[in-house]
Amino acid sequence: MSLGSIAHLQYYFARTGILDGKGGQMAKDTRKGSAALAFPTIDSTQHTRLPQFMESENDFSIAPSEEDDTFEDWDSSLMLPPTVSTYSHRTHYIAPPPDAATLRKELEDELARVTQTVVEVRTHKDRNTLQHGEDPPQKQDLVEDHKNDEQDPDSFQGWHQLEGMNMLDVVTLAIRSAKIYYTMHEQPQRLTIIKSERQVREELLNVLDVLKRMAIRNFAGGIKEEELQIISGWVQGVVEFLAKEQAIAEREAGDREKWQWLEGTWEAGDRRREWLFMSTFAEKDDLPEWTLPSDTETQPTPFLEALRNGLTLVNLHNRILKKSKRQFGEIKTFHTDTAKPYRIADNLRYWTKAAEIRWETKLQVDVMGVVYGKGDTVWKDFDEAILKWCRAVREEITKEWKQGSVQVASFVSNL
Repeated sequence: MSLGSIAHLQYYFARTGILDGKGGQMAKDTRKGSAALAFPTIDSTQHTRLPQFMESENDFSIAPSEEDDTFEDWDSSLMLPPTVSTYSHRTHYIAPPPDAATLRKELEDELARVTQTVVEVRTHKDRNTLQHGEDPPQKQDLVEDHKNDEQDPDSFQGWHQLEGMNMLDVVTLAIRSAKIYYTMHEQPQRLTIIKSERQVREELLNVLDVLKRMAIRNFAGGIKEEELQIISGWVQGVVEFLAKEQAIAEREAGDREKWQWLEGTWEAGDRRREWLFMSTFAEKDDLPEWTLPSDTETQPTPFLEALRNGLTLVNLHNRILKKSKRQFGEIKTFHTDTAKPYRIADNLRYWTKAAEIRWETKLQVDVMGVVYGKGDTVWKDFDEAILKWCRAVREEITKEWKQGSVQVASFVSNL
């Protein structure tokens, strides 16, 4: 039945006569004074699929006459056979979103065009000033200029409009590139450190207001100097913004080169590598050494005791999350005062649930056993859960950083 439209079913039912006598056209007329229509049947003695009509239930020999117009409006040439499929599968190609390097290059190109346009406008204004503004105008000159203005109201208005429209186009494209760069950045936290979102919006709206005032007066008198200063100031601010961001990115890349856990040959399940990874993002540098607990040990090791209240694990999750490209699943509500046992249990549950949502790692932790220190293998299971979480987080963060480095390197090589 998945051959296309309802027209195939109509074609099929009409040709085979399945619905003969059951449709609305062949129903009996119950109104008074009207003869009931006969039901169609199929004549097995003739090699045709068209139904034949009878006057009564016992008469099967009377064929339809040529004057019968029951199928007069039926045009079978316009109908497709039921075996023909009208389903058309088309694969639509959707281009992937551009990376940060491409967006940065587009923004820099648009800013360069705005700077060039501002320089050209100022050069033209200076040339007109030298030609017409060297000596102060005399009274007779003003009278002659007034007569010339009556004949030609504004000989420079056409040029001013072209100049203004060009400035409007290039600045609008630059604002569009800046907006896309701000909104599609992979690490918005880095941009917030340099300049707040509110300040960025205020600067963009200020430039748009200047363009609006220019267009309202129809660029009469050309572009004013204060308007050029506002546009140039915004361009210079964006250039400095990009330079500061580049400096932060280079400093972060330099810090990554010092991390021993990022590269090197390590054995599978080496807790030394995971301990170095956690120490990099921990608030305190005095994180105890990670030692392997024994199966029969009833007391936690110093490392597990430091992570027992769940507060350090929650802070580690939030700190590492800010370094990731996919910044979702932050633990926003947790207990800083862990004097009560239920608060420790809540922090551990928040941490395990965030690990499942963000890092796609399901951890098996006996929360109440960790809180009260009860259970035969509670500390060993807690140690294995921390090890599993560290390995999953470290591998994803490392993969993201390596992909970003490859994209930047390929972009620079293509310049």
